Amino acid sequence: MMGILGLINLFFAVVIGLYFWNLLRQQRGTKTAVDRESRKEMDKLRRLKSISLSEPLAEKTRPESLREIIGQADGLKALRAALCGPNPQHVIIYGPPGIGKTAAARVVLAEAKQNPLSPFRQDAAFVEVDATTARFDERGIADPLLGSVHDPIYQGAGPLGVAGIPQPKPGAVTKAHGGVLFIDEIGELHPIQLNKLLKVLEDRKVFLDSAYYSAEDTNIPMHIHDIFQNGLPADFRLVGATTRLPGELPPALRSRCLEIYFRNLTPAEIGVIAKNAAVKIEFPLEEAALAEVERFAANGREAVNIVQIAAGVVLTEGRKKIEKADIEWVLNCGQYTPRLLNQIRAKPAVGVVNCLAMYGPNVGTLLEVEASATPVEKGSGTLVVTGVME
Repeated sequence: MMGILGLINLFFAVVIGLYFWNLLRQQRGTKTAVDRESRKEMDKLRRLKSISLSEPLAEKTRPESLREIIGQADGLKALRAALCGPNPQHVIIYGPPGIGKTAAARVVLAEAKQNPLSPFRQDAAFVEVDATTARFDERGIADPLLGSVHDPIYQGAGPLGVAGIPQPKPGAVTKAHGGVLFIDEIGELHPIQLNKLLKVLEDRKVFLDSAYYSAEDTNIPMHIHDIFQNGLPADFRLVGATTRLPGELPPALRSRCLEIYFRNLTPAEIGVIAKNAAVKIEFPLEEAALAEVERFAANGREAVNIVQIAAGVVLTEGRKKIEKADIEWVLNCGQYTPRLLNQIRAKPAVGVVNCLAMYGPNVGTLLEVEASATPVEKGSGTLVVTGVME
């Protein structure tokens, strides 16, 4: 009887041993396959990283110092006063696109780092966020701006998720801690996100919530306890840029920020930008060609793009100089429209007055209003107004 029981025990021991041995072999096989796949992906990444195109002209011409930012002396002075002192402030920059708002914020932060009185350290971060593409979820699943929590129920929670531990994910406000958070087109930010951002500006930290967090759970690591109880650090200075009018932004945001206005560039300033771009790509620009760029380009970015495309035409045709015909071809293909540059007549005209028309913040143009009278019979006169009037 004892012999039979011993054989049964031996049989079950062998079966259990074979079962666990098979599991161990599968795990090793899976790990080997994962390692093999990882090596393939790393090789693919190395090959991709070894391939690079030439630097775009827009990046070559990006200002690296205050002297390279054209036409915004007053705006730069105000921005330096706001960020380079011992108590930097939050800032909103108003202005049309392509005039250097982002470049100005980046360059001024670099200057502030050199000021011994500035709280910005040498490693202070400059984090850029585009408000038009800043996605978020009302449940807090994904929010790259403010941060989110990866709860255990979601796919890819990893070993912490298996243990039922929520994982906080820092957002841009935490990545910008100790530096500058630049939000482009801040006027397009969703109202919910904007309200949360205002709270972060006040508290200088961001608090995250999760239904899976318990302060009594001893399995949760200490750093996660600290994040949920004390918040993630978010002490930064906000620099928002917008093409909207000041009245279109929420008063709560405007009251917390210093407002700075960047103006439209003049034709001469756009000419300087175009000439600098031509110098950097080593293609001389004829004076007549430069005059065409000044007449049609609405901002610095357009001027650089026009010069870049014209340089491509010159290069493919084997020439070494950008001529007026090249610029005209680019303007025609791109369907650019000339800038409104009406000027007061040298001699006054009867029945003509000059009017200033506004079509943007601090942006206007000169219009001529002409009145003419034709004699008619008494009582049959009429008033005729042509054009668009508001």
